[in-house]
Amino acid sequence: MATTARSLGRSAFSFTFTHAARRNVAAGFPRARWFSASPSNLMPEDPPVPASRPTNLPDKLPNLPEYSPENFGKEDRSMYSMMSPEDRAVFDAHNRKMVEDFNDPVKRKQMLAQLDKLVERQPVIKFDEAGLPRNNGFWAEEEEDEFAQVEDADDEFHDDDITSMAHAELEVHREIREYARIAAWDMPALSSLAEPFTLPPKTHLLRFRYTTYMGEQHPAESKVVVELCSKDLVPDHLTEAQRQTFLKLVGPRYNPQTDTVRMSCEKFVNRAQNKRYLGELVGSLLHEAKNGDAFADIPLDTRHHRPKTNLRFPDEWVMTEQRQKQLAARRAERLALEQDRLNDIVDGNAVVAHAVNTIPSLTPGSANASEEPERVGVRVAAKAKKTRRL
Repeated sequence: MATTARSLGRSAFSFTFTHAARRNVAAGFPRARWFSASPSNLMPEDPPVPASRPTNLPDKLPNLPEYSPENFGKEDRSMYSMMSPEDRAVFDAHNRKMVEDFNDPVKRKQMLAQLDKLVERQPVIKFDEAGLPRNNGFWAEEEEDEFAQVEDADDEFHDDDITSMAHAELEVHREIREYARIAAWDMPALSSLAEPFTLPPKTHLLRFRYTTYMGEQHPAESKVVVELCSKDLVPDHLTEAQRQTFLKLVGPRYNPQTDTVRMSCEKFVNRAQNKRYLGELVGSLLHEAKNGDAFADIPLDTRHHRPKTNLRFPDEWVMTEQRQKQLAARRAERLALEQDRLNDIVDGNAVVAHAVNTIPSLTPGSANASEEPERVGVRVAAKAKKTRRL
């Protein structure tokens, strides 16, 4: 759209920069090798005064042709056609004035003089000499990691300002405070714009869904999803046979469990373009289902869908007041049976204590306790026969 403006700037800047480079080489400056990592000293200690630009250079530049929208390229013409009539008038007047100013010799000299000043202000790139020690600065002292020993903009620190990292943290703090002010003062005012929810009418069959990432740029931000229920198309838009044809056309995008057709698009940059494409796609599918082949000999294939079973508890398991009383009675019955079983179990400690107290021979200090215990005969096993050695 700005073809004329770009041509003006490029032509004038190329002439000035070329002459400035030749002038520097003639004056003793070495030729600068831009985007080169090799060490080079691009500035002498005492640079000589550069020679003045020839005064007849503006006269050598050719005049620009008369401005006309017909000279635009394909891309510029499309952008020009999208402008409103008022913007076109302002754009045409501005470009005509630029062409007239450039073709005027006096104004052309002023433009080139201003470009010369901009070229002379360009900084000269200097590279570190190879083999010289590098000063990593105050913030890289006692740093063991060699990747962290880099130069930054805070090498000369005079205790008069905070570091660049501190400035970044301060900027984050400012942003947080800004959102806090919005939440405290602006968001409560949104309640005055609240409206009661109303169901969409039956004529609105398409449901579009967008995804936002809270102000952050994301590749999936332009994605748009559309959903519709196939039974809503009958009988206003399609017949039952045409609905079956429509479902055969959409293929795996149909969910037979919920009877919904779901499609998405993210091939365009803007959301509006993706939404427009989905709307036209649904319209073309409906038109094909009405006027195209019915595919009556092909059954509807739903093998792509795997139904999900939702488990539900039986109604008899619902915890009611009667159910709670029934469970409490069963629990009390089990506790009573357990207590009866515990009463039938023989307590070994109690039996031993009772025997000690009732049997005199087991009671220490009694008269029979000091007597020699009764000897009991024990059968001794016969000696094993010796085995014969072979």
